[in-house]
Amino acid sequence: MAKIICLQSGHEGVTTGATGAPGEKELTVRIRNAVSGKLISRGFVVQLVDANPPQEQIEKDFDLFLALHGDADIYGTGGGVIGYIDPKIDSSPESNAESKRIKEAIESMYFANSGIVNHPERNNVNITRYYMWARLSAKTPCVLLEMGVVQDAHDKVILADTEIVANAIVRGICKAFNVPYDQQNDPQPPTEPQVCMKKSEYDRQQTEIVALREATRVAQASVALKETECQQRLKAQKDDITAKLNNVIGSL
Repeated sequence: MAKIICLQSGHEGVTTGATGAPGEKELTVRIRNAVSGKLISRGFVVQLVDANPPQEQIEKDFDLFLALHGDADIYGTGGGVIGYIDPKIDSSPESNAESKRIKEAIESMYFANSGIVNHPERNNVNITRYYMWARLSAKTPCVLLEMGVVQDAHDKVILADTEIVANAIVRGICKAFNVPYDQQNDPQPPTEPQVCMKKSEYDRQQTEIVALREATRVAQASVALKETECQQRLKAQKDDITAKLNNVIGSL
């Protein structure tokens, strides 16, 4: 059965408050989307969310919730850090152990393959008690990866290379779930990320699509009618002007 991964791009959609470091939102969205395509091509199912997703998007049991960030620079140097949910928050010993296991698998592959320096000493309360953890199912393993420092002179060069960073993350996820990194189901990953959706949400969107199509049809008919009316008015004006010119010519 395919593993379901939820990828969160840190700070995406936030306009006030915790908006992230300069360039961090662009980084997290870019890497998240690249990781999504690579995971899908290896048989994973992927849910993408922003920094504050609706509850219905995250109320399912994922095999992993991975939050991506890009500013672990609390000591004035570059480098990244990875952490998992605080056992005090996670009431399930099983999922907490799974969080730790997956964290260690990603950690072992990401830093070695990206070139970003690992700073495990920065694994502080901001990571282990990340605000999202309390909103997720108790069965969902949770990991947060600070990919590096988006404004650091060294890290920014690596973080600008989407392929290097995304591949390093995917290697870690593949290792965690015993999926061969080099074996892809589809050599051309889908251009659009695959998203899990509740049936009620799918039905609602389908209803909206039908309504939009009908509104479009009515609007097109209205435009066509107005075009016909304009053409008739122009013809009437042309005929009137022609008749007046003929009268003037006839009276000369």
